[in-house]
Amino acid sequence: MTLETSHHRIESTASRQQTEETARALELLYNAYSNRFGTLPQFRREHPRLQVKLFRDRKEFRWVNPDLGWAEAFYREPYCRAYFSPNEVNPYHWMLHESVHQLNHEVAHLKLAKWLEEGLATYFSTSRLEPNELALGQIDFNTYPVWWLDELATKPELSENLRNGTVIPLRAIVTNQGGPSLNTHFNLYYLHWWTLTHFLFETAPHCEKALELARQGGGVEAFERLMGPVEQVQIEWHGYVRKLKSGLPATEKRGTRH
Repeated sequence: MTLETSHHRIESTASRQQTEETARALELLYNAYSNRFGTLPQFRREHPRLQVKLFRDRKEFRWVNPDLGWAEAFYREPYCRAYFSPNEVNPYHWMLHESVHQLNHEVAHLKLAKWLEEGLATYFSTSRLEPNELALGQIDFNTYPVWWLDELATKPELSENLRNGTVIPLRAIVTNQGGPSLNTHFNLYYLHWWTLTHFLFETAPHCEKALELARQGGGVEAFERLMGPVEQVQIEWHGYVRKLKSGLPATEKRGTRH
């Protein structure tokens, strides 16, 4: 079936109800995203409907799209591709994640450093869906990578966590150089990208400059010019992560992939 909304065109083999629910989630994401980034000069409110392919289940998704490796969804212009996940509490978060990549590229026309590209995708996709809005920044515990948060910053002290490898130096995160292998530390990288973006967009005074950081692409020079020295931000971010961990309920590890 094909379903068109105000901003999306969805080709789907999922049920009509599942397709309509996904369409609603995508429109709520679109509204939250445009509210956050709509003032950017390159943001285009007039554009063709965003193209989406929704598959009925994981088996079909991977049969039609073979050799995906770790991917549970992906965006390759012009389509976002994902499957409906009826066994998950939040069956939309994979699709929402990829939709942010689509919005970054096709609507906001942002050219982002790796950490901020993925960080924004997780910042939005881990936010809680309400009946009439995506509550941006209010964390949904049933989303990736939130359910792996206990693997990040396992000890109270930053120095301990740098030594034991549960914190990657933020300079390596921002520059995308010098950190451990992404293949062996996949979830840990996503946890850093998500929490750093959440920290900068949700806490003063950084939130006042976060939009400009996105406009400038999130590279290390723009980062330090707008947010301060990376090593100082690392101290603040680490405290934020430790506080975040203390406030989250225990979550079951239900997945390892993006």
